[in-house]
Amino acid sequence: MKFIPNTLLARFLILIATVLIIAQVVSIRIFDYFERGPRAEAVAQEIETIVNFTRVSLISSREDKRLELLSELSTKGDIRIYPAYYFEDIEPLAPDPFLQVIVSKLKERLGENTIVVTNHYGIPGLWVSFAIDQDEFWVVIPTPGDRPFPWHWIGWGIIVAGLSIIGAYATATRINKPLNLLINATEQLKKGMFPEKLPLDSVTEFQVMSQTFNEMAEGLNKVEQERKLLLAGISHDVRTPLTRLRIAIEMLPEKIATKLKKSMEEDIGEIDSILNQFMDYVRGFDQESKSLTNLNDFFSHLKEQHKMLNHNIVFVSNIKIPIFYDIRPVSFRRLFDNLINNAFSYSNGEVLITLKKNKDSISISILDDGPGIPPEEIKRLLKPFERMDEARGNSEGCGLGLAIAERITQSHDGKLTISNRAKKGLEVKIILPLVSES
Repeated sequence: MKFIPNTLLARFLILIATVLIIAQVVSIRIFDYFERGPRAEAVAQEIETIVNFTRVSLISSREDKRLELLSELSTKGDIRIYPAYYFEDIEPLAPDPFLQVIVSKLKERLGENTIVVTNHYGIPGLWVSFAIDQDEFWVVIPTPGDRPFPWHWIGWGIIVAGLSIIGAYATATRINKPLNLLINATEQLKKGMFPEKLPLDSVTEFQVMSQTFNEMAEGLNKVEQERKLLLAGISHDVRTPLTRLRIAIEMLPEKIATKLKKSMEEDIGEIDSILNQFMDYVRGFDQESKSLTNLNDFFSHLKEQHKMLNHNIVFVSNIKIPIFYDIRPVSFRRLFDNLINNAFSYSNGEVLITLKKNKDSISISILDDGPGIPPEEIKRLLKPFERMDEARGNSEGCGLGLAIAERITQSHDGKLTISNRAKKGLEVKIILPLVSES
């Protein structure tokens, strides 16, 4: 549901608050239910005492003095006594739970024949019947009201809930701290960086989690170092015979093997290029320090250098003022050289580079008018050893070009996307978070 927050802290606080509110309501209802019986018992006992004293008083008086006694008793306090008559209309009792319990207790004490009504003849009060010989009477007492709503309980409940939420917040924050450290460390691992060891928490579960992650990161680092060493060794060992082959080719007579020599030189160059790509991918780009660079100047200079290679680049920018960005100059240049050279492999004449400043990012697009890529092939192209050339009808290369480009982009905290243009060609877009401008 969209109304449920995503963070553990917010969900934990909502859960605690909900549980506390339910607990408070249930507690009030339970207390009210079990407290109603003793209160009804006390009220019934008081009414029984009034009825019995009134009955005894009337029995003890002479019959010719009873009406005078009734009149005198009715003028004292809030108690009223009236004679009852047969065939009176008896109104049904109001559906009040507390009053129902009082009536039940009164019938237990005064007998099942006792009649109890309220507001009889429009006179407010609780009317209780009793008999003396063949005569029936009513004792009218003020209607016992239910206990007022305990607003002070709500106040205390709010205080308890507030303290509990503060405690829940402190607990959730305590849980979030090691989790945030773990999330940050995994983000660094995802970018190809190896984070510092997580501190071991005093809580056993978090301690085991941090220790396990540290061991995993250390194992990954060891594997990465071994992989770099292995590929560096392979690169070194392969380049030695390649160098010998290149020297041997140079020594071949021109008349004997002109075509063969050219073909062999091209093969050696391609092998050397593949080895360089391997080393670039393994070595990474996080070691190079960053430098504040004017992006407009960078791409203008890049355009001029490619012009010497007969590359016709059209550069379009919506940035009218100098905009500076922290880049790793060598790898950043390698990133766009790679993408531009690849675009010219399929372009029919020119490549378009656009530089746009958005609200919170800078987007750089390299657009060609080549054949594009089947949509189902786009997702796999950023994986190592997946060839974009093959997807566009060429089987050369080792498939590391775009993987290297993506790693360089990630080292600049950016994102690389690939999409087909609306009419024809391919667009490779680099999105960098906007940091500063002047």
